[in-house]
Amino acid sequence: MKYCWLFLLLVAVVQADTLYKVVKADGTVMYTDQPVAGAEPVALPRINSADSLAPKTNTALASKSDRPEVQYQLSILFPKSQQTLRDNQGNITVVAQMEPQTTGAGIFELYMDTELVAANPSPRFELTEVNRGAHTIEVRYVDNSGKVLASSPSTEFFLHQASVLNRPQ
Repeated sequence: MKYCWLFLLLVAVVQADTLYKVVKADGTVMYTDQPVAGAEPVALPRINSADSLAPKTNTALASKSDRPEVQYQLSILFPKSQQTLRDNQGNITVVAQMEPQTTGAGIFELYMDTELVAANPSPRFELTEVNRGAHTIEVRYVDNSGKVLASSPSTEFFLHQASVLNRPQ
């Protein structure tokens, strides 16, 4: 089958210089590219053709490299820097804010004491069983390829819990 296609392509490429018209004795007309006795050359009309136009580029659809990169600003709203929180179960809510608003193409990651503790499509995190003491948190906005698009400044907060040593007897 592939040889058949190759043959057809080669035949289509071959073009005779002159075409001849031959009228047989029975009156039928035959065309050939070989000069035969009694054949008269036929002048073929020029085939209409046009050069292809270069495709128009739409300036409204600029490429990614032409578009200015969005500069995101990420900040932690809660807990505030140096804030003391009191929760005996260690439940903490972290709320961040990003300007401009995201289009949902990435994810927010929460780092506490330099370790990734949560990832969420929204900038709100509910943490449980956080140990008492000083903690440093940071929120990052990461796109689908893993590139960090925005990062908040580190924020330190303090979690206080009631001590079991101070229980009334």
